[in-house]
Amino acid sequence: MEPVIISISKYKMALLSEIYKNPKIVEAIASQQDGVIPDEPDSLMYKNLFPYLRIPGTEKDTDTYVLLKVDKDRVNRNNRVYSRYQTTMWALAHQDRMQMDARFNATRIDYIAEELTRMFHGQQRFGFSKFELISDMEVILDTKYLYRELVFRCNDLRQPIAQW
Repeated sequence: MEPVIISISKYKMALLSEIYKNPKIVEAIASQQDGVIPDEPDSLMYKNLFPYLRIPGTEKDTDTYVLLKVDKDRVNRNNRVYSRYQTTMWALAHQDRMQMDARFNATRIDYIAEELTRMFHGQQRFGFSKFELISDMEVILDTKYLYRELVFRCNDLRQPIAQW
């Protein structure tokens, strides 16, 4: 029997697609970058939403980002269909963008992280077992950026990736 090969890149894009379809997250990102069209949230891809943990390149960049990575951290040697996947998401913002208006009553990274948690914790629609939030930490990246890191884990493959 051939081992099941999981396309991590397709998996990442499926997650990011769900994120940019969420109007609350799109509003919270409220990009400062050129080329982002508010009515076309997919224009956030590779500007504010990244399928890797990107660190902004310049201190003049004062934007907000959602970044993610996916790791396969356990392979069952007896059954190659099952593995444990870990998805790390960062809600990252420049310190000048942390404050949101009073109606949100949260920092930008806390608000985005809470929305991501609502979207993904306990869900079972990405081909794996239920996503389980295993860690939620605030981190200071440098003198200008902070992020909230969410780590989700799912334990088994439920269906072939081609069915997504």
